[in-house]
Amino acid sequence: MISLLRGTVADKTLGRVIIDVHGVGYGVTVPLSTYYRLPETGGESELKIHTHMKDSGIELFGFLTEEEKSVFTLLIGVAGIGPRVATNILSNIAPDEFAASVSTGDLAKRKIPGIGPKLASRLVTELKDKVGELKMTGELHKEAGMLEDVMSALLNLGYKKGEIDERISEIEDISANESDIEAALRKSLKLMKMV
Repeated sequence: MISLLRGTVADKTLGRVIIDVHGVGYGVTVPLSTYYRLPETGGESELKIHTHMKDSGIELFGFLTEEEKSVFTLLIGVAGIGPRVATNILSNIAPDEFAASVSTGDLAKRKIPGIGPKLASRLVTELKDKVGELKMTGELHKEAGMLEDVMSALLNLGYKKGEIDERISEIEDISANESDIEAALRKSLKLMKMV
């Protein structure tokens, strides 16, 4: 069972990364929260890994933080939630926000793609007692969450990943300095139109 990978980022495509560990490339599916914070190709990284066994082989799911992995593990313990759905959820909501939304019961209000009112209600019912046991260390900073939201919005508005990556450092600066998602998105859109 692979639990950790430390190596060089050999390749990155949206939601997937190949980590080269001493000449062996491991393909890892990652949520957007991890993807956007990974270094560019050639950079060093360490991922916490969940190894998913299935009939056709094994799949690796990777996370930069223990918080992400803990929420992922909780999610796949719920009937009907597979690793891909859990990854999608983590791509759209930070672990601490997910835990808070489950605790307060307002997960359905978050409008996460793939989670309708029935599933949100079931997640709240099944996980309410368990999320309190999670240790939220605050490893995911506010600007990382803002960056994910801005990137997701730009992709949804039709911008290609390559176009966004060309301006990524400027978008990161905007996300770090804005407290309001609308203002960050407005500035990022202005920036994208300058390309």
